[in-house]
Amino acid sequence: MSSPDPEKSNPEVNVGDFLMSLMRSKLMDKVEVVVLYNNLDKTIRSEPNLIAEYLVKAGKITKFQAERILKGKSRGLVMKEYQVLSVLGRGGMSTVYLARKNDDKLNFVSMKVLRNLKTERQDRLIARFKREFYIAQKLDHPNVVKVFSLEDFAGLNYMLIEFIQGKSLQKIIDESGAISQDLAIKLMRHTLTALAHCHQYGVIHRDIKPSNIMVTPENQAKLFDFGLAFVQGEKDEDLKIIGGKGYIVGTMDYIAPEQSYNSVEIDGRADLYGLGCTFYHALTGKLPYPGLEKKDKIKAQRSKEKSEPITNFRTDLSDWFVELVERMMNKSKDNRPDSAMTVLLELDLMTPPPLPDWVDSDDDED
Repeated sequence: MSSPDPEKSNPEVNVGDFLMSLMRSKLMDKVEVVVLYNNLDKTIRSEPNLIAEYLVKAGKITKFQAERILKGKSRGLVMKEYQVLSVLGRGGMSTVYLARKNDDKLNFVSMKVLRNLKTERQDRLIARFKREFYIAQKLDHPNVVKVFSLEDFAGLNYMLIEFIQGKSLQKIIDESGAISQDLAIKLMRHTLTALAHCHQYGVIHRDIKPSNIMVTPENQAKLFDFGLAFVQGEKDEDLKIIGGKGYIVGTMDYIAPEQSYNSVEIDGRADLYGLGCTFYHALTGKLPYPGLEKKDKIKAQRSKEKSEPITNFRTDLSDWFVELVERMMNKSKDNRPDSAMTVLLELDLMTPPPLPDWVDSDDDED
């Protein structure tokens, strides 16, 4: 593990401040800190950065924790029984951390912490955050990231979420460019099964995009982030929370035309449009409407003008698969497949899924 970055540390912090922050963080108690200091080599006792580096190498704290403590920021490194280890990702309204129970070094969780804006907007953000949790609680599927609990501690609101080892589809595209057809079909199949489950319970995700699809090292796709999700039939007088006519909810590069007009008068076909745009991006390495400002992207999604054909970028793809993706991106919801299950059945017809492990395909019938 690499040592703390001195440029991210506070050069003015002294050893006393560092040790006090370490104790306040609750990563180590007073006795542990005293024993640590007394046993330190004299050459590093007066250097906070060197003490931090020693602790990281010894596995006592993480690099992220060390950098926070060197800045005198001890708050939030231990949240109830969970220790915050590192940052996994940052969004506009929340930050996701890797965490584990203090007494369990093997089982990890993701901790999604809502930003504390300390303004009148905070109540609305908390309402959205709680709504996201209750919607996610309706779902239980192997291709949907599980949400375990909703917590609050020291004025912070956070969720404990299943930790998925792997990368988002967005990161895979960023690092490697366009993906193969075989991988695309596999990931699409997994995401469709997740969407079919969501839609069965009336949950419309409303933000299908590569960054909301995690891919494990075994190339299993898992759908996550229900922060913009909507439950069909849901009623709420505060349209600022659930959206509605006049409120655009979604990501402009992937949003369905009808969702951009009225974000609650939609059905599962809006998610299929987002999924089509997602795999257009994954197969071409290009956004459906690149190089446009936000308002122009909305206009492009609403217009009759199609994205540049996938075949302009790839000649190695099956015609039926290209046609399927482009049909999912049809501007008219009535001309798209009618459900996630329909698309899944079409995929299975053209490329049957692998047999279960318990089926021995080498055995011949008598």
